[in-house]
Amino acid sequence: MNMTLSKRGDYVMRSAIALARAFDSGGPRKIREVVADTEVPRTFASQILADLVRAGLAVSRAGRDGGYRLSRPPEEISVLEIVEAAEGPLRAERCALGEGPCRWEAVCPLHETWTQATARLSELLAETSLAEVAARDAAIEVGSYPVPVDAHRSHARAVELADLVHVELPALVVDGALAARRNWSAILGAAVHEVGELAGSAARLSPLVADCSIDALASGDDAGVDADATGYLLAWRLSEPGGQSHFEGELHVQPIDPERCELAVSGVWHQEVDDGAAQTTEELERRARHVLRGMLRRIARELEARAGRSSGAPPSPAHRRTDRARAGAIRPEARSRA
Repeated sequence: MNMTLSKRGDYVMRSAIALARAFDSGGPRKIREVVADTEVPRTFASQILADLVRAGLAVSRAGRDGGYRLSRPPEEISVLEIVEAAEGPLRAERCALGEGPCRWEAVCPLHETWTQATARLSELLAETSLAEVAARDAAIEVGSYPVPVDAHRSHARAVELADLVHVELPALVVDGALAARRNWSAILGAAVHEVGELAGSAARLSPLVADCSIDALASGDDAGVDADATGYLLAWRLSEPGGQSHFEGELHVQPIDPERCELAVSGVWHQEVDDGAAQTTEELERRARHVLRGMLRRIARELEARAGRSSGAPPSPAHRRTDRARAGAIRPEARSRA
């Protein structure tokens, strides 16, 4: 079962910890300082900090001496408040058992137990202060925090990736479609499965997609990005027989002309090391690049298909081009990082 926070929740918690550790200094923290401490993407950091401000957990001040600061001492802020600032109220949104026999139309047999479990989790998070979590973070940084036997982290390898694809739609249409769809897990799953089939190992690579999302980035002065481009945070996690991996990157929609645009992605693929299914650096880089390429191609197809369904018009010749022709519009780049 996936018990991790969403990517947004992850970033909000990291930022809250950074503000907590700086609280005793008395001064506000600049966005660039929070980014340096947390590795939250700069173009996304202002939205993350705004979540804390909206929840009343932080205050912001503009100007040369401005920045962000917790609104209360970290001892008075609970982990539950931070989680709910990013994720919303902690409660089950759907029935734990999903669809079932017709006699379950009103309630399922697991409802009461699941509700109690959620309540107990909320109680634990409410009892844990931000100060406690920040103290653990400081201890981990200096190496004095004991690693629990059930720790989920392991040494990971990373591959930096960059890729792009053309979409035969106006940039405004693409932006609207990206904003309308919240979950891209099925698209990613299909892309990973396709890579496995091409490699002759579809069964081994059939993934459990824990999370995949595309969230709008705040507008800003992102270096190297055209002023006409709009940005999104692209993040996913994969759980496979060969190990765990996740990708974090930025997706930018760049107009080419009134009828076409370009989707460009750059980010980092993190692969946990699994001694039982070790991959060479070249194998990891090649597979990561192919998955990202497949994901971009499938996003483009989904956007074009959705636009066609909305308009009711038959696909144009440009929309009927083959995957091979589309692949020619992609220029992948990758390099491994220690």
